[in-house]
Amino acid sequence: MDRRAVYGPRDGTVLSQQLQHRSDDIPEGDIDVVLQAKRADGVFWNYFKDHDMHVRVLDVLHQIGFYGVYRCGRLVYDCHLITALVERWRPETHTFHFRVGEATITLEDVQIIWALPIDGLPVTGLDIERSTEEWQIYCREYLGFSPDEEAFKGSRLHTHAIMNFIRTVEITHDTPRPTVVQYTRCIAMLLLGGLMCPDSSGNMVPLLYLSKLEEINTARNYSWGSAVLAFLYRELCHASLKGKAAIGGALQLLQIWAWSRIIPLSPGLGVERLYMDQVQVNIDRFLPAAPYGAIWNCRHNFTRTFIWQPYDMDSDRIMAYAADFTPELWRSTCPLIFYAIVEIHHPERVLRQFGMRQNIPEMPDSRDMTLHQISRKARTGTDWGVQHILHIRRWQRRRDTIVNRPPISNERHTERGYWEWYNNITRRFVSSSTSRRVEKAAGPSTAYTPQDYYVPQPSQQDDWFQSAPYMPSHAESYSAHVDLDLGLGVNQPYAPEYNVSPIPFPSFSAYRDQVESSSATTSSRLHINDDDDDNEQDEPTQNIVEEIRRPRRQRHRRNCGTGGHF
Repeated sequence: MDRRAVYGPRDGTVLSQQLQHRSDDIPEGDIDVVLQAKRADGVFWNYFKDHDMHVRVLDVLHQIGFYGVYRCGRLVYDCHLITALVERWRPETHTFHFRVGEATITLEDVQIIWALPIDGLPVTGLDIERSTEEWQIYCREYLGFSPDEEAFKGSRLHTHAIMNFIRTVEITHDTPRPTVVQYTRCIAMLLLGGLMCPDSSGNMVPLLYLSKLEEINTARNYSWGSAVLAFLYRELCHASLKGKAAIGGALQLLQIWAWSRIIPLSPGLGVERLYMDQVQVNIDRFLPAAPYGAIWNCRHNFTRTFIWQPYDMDSDRIMAYAADFTPELWRSTCPLIFYAIVEIHHPERVLRQFGMRQNIPEMPDSRDMTLHQISRKARTGTDWGVQHILHIRRWQRRRDTIVNRPPISNERHTERGYWEWYNNITRRFVSSSTSRRVEKAAGPSTAYTPQDYYVPQPSQQDDWFQSAPYMPSHAESYSAHVDLDLGLGVNQPYAPEYNVSPIPFPSFSAYRDQVESSSATTSSRLHINDDDDDNEQDEPTQNIVEEIRRPRRQRHRRNCGTGGHF
C-alpha cells in the first residue's frame, strides 16, 4: 500500500513539508509523545489568588491593553488536546487540516477571547545590546527595582525576580502614580513572558518587551494581538516538526479557541468562579467586565454538543469591548510581526469561520517558510524594524488586503471543486490504526514516483517581501464522548467528511439515519442537499457501508492528570 496515496497528501504542492512533519512518524508507531507546554505564570496566579489587584493597577493595565488577559485568569493546560492540534497544524498554510477542511485561530479570536488590541503599530524595533549593569539601571527606572546579577541571562530577566519585588510592594489609593505605573509594568511583563508569549525557558522574560511599555499612554497604540498571534504561529510551526518535545506561546488562547469553536472538544461550561462584574475606578468611571475568554475559567460539567460554535456577538461579554474591536481586520491577509518573528495571517483559507463560502485558496508561497529560520538568537543589536521593513509596509496596507467572498447560502458552504482539491492536498489520515478503513476508501493504489511529489520552488518575483490526525493514543479519552470524527483520531463510527464544519450542520444522527437507509440499497453516496443547482457542488462523499458495520474498538480511559478532559 502506497502511504501517500492513502494517508496523503496525494499532491504535495501545498503540504510540501510533510516529510519533516511530526505526523509523518505517527503511522510508524511513535504515537505517545505528548508535548510539554511551557509557561511561567504559576507563581503569579498563586500570589494574586490570595491578593486582590488594586483598582489603580487594573486601570493602568487597561491603558496598556492587557486588562482582558488578566481578567480571564489561568487555565490548566490540556497537553493531550494541544498535542493533537499540533499534529494537524501545517506550517505551510498556518491552518489546522481537519477532515472537514481547514480551520485556524485568527485575529478575530485573539480580540474576542482576550480583548487585545490588533490595530496599530507593529511590535518591533531595535534589539538593544546592554551590559548587566546597564540592564539593572534600566529595570530600576522602569520596573522600580534593580535585580541581582544572577537574575539576568543575557537580555532576559528571571520571572522570580519580578515576583519577589511585587511581594514587597503594596498599592493603595495614596501610592504615588509613578510607583503604580512601575508596578503595573511588572505585571505586564509577567503576563507577556509567562502567559502570552512564553518561550522554551519556562521562567525568563525578554527585557526587549519593556521598551514598548516605557510610555504607558502610548502602549495601547501597538498591535499586541497580532504580536501574540505571530508568536503562537511560530511555536506551532516549530512544534509540528519531527523530534520536538515542547511548545510555548499563548497556549491558553489556543485551548480556549478549541473549546469555544469546536464544541466536540469542549469540556462544557459550569458555574463561573471568577469575579466577572465591572470594576469601579471612581464615582464616574468603570472598567468593563471580564472578556469572553473568562467564561471557561469555571467548573466544567462535561456536556457535549456537536456543531462548530460561532461567537454570540450580542452577548454582554463581547459587547462590553465592541467599541475597541476592529472587525474589518479579522479578514485581512497580512503579516503578523513581533520583532524577529514574521508569520502570515491567512483568513482566506478559513472563510467559513466568517460565514463566507470557501473557494479553493491560492497556493501558499513556499518562500514564507524561510521566515521560520529567522530568530533573535545571536542577533543582538539587530534593528528588526529595518530588517522587516517590507513586511512592515505590507502591514501598513493591511486594510487593502481584506478578503470578501459571497456569504454561505442554501446550505452550500464551499465553491465547486473545493472538496476534490482538499482531499487531494491534505493529510487525510495520520495513525496506522486507520489503515483498515482507508485501504477501502483509497481504492486502487496509485504509484507515486519521487518526481510526482512536487515541492514548489520560489519563483522570481519583484514584489516578494523578504527579510535578512489524528489524535494520538494518549487522547483516546475523548472517544467515549464524541460521536463524530474531526480527524483528530477519535475512532468513532465513520461518517462523511462534512459532519463537523466551521458552520452549523444537522445532527450526526440525521446523517447516520441516511447512511443506514442507504446501506440497504445499491447507493454508495450520501446526499444532504437535493437542490437542482447545477452550478453548485455536492459535499464530499464516500463509500461508508463497510465502515458503519465495523464494530467499535474498546477504549480505556487514561488518567493523565492534566484536568482538562476525562
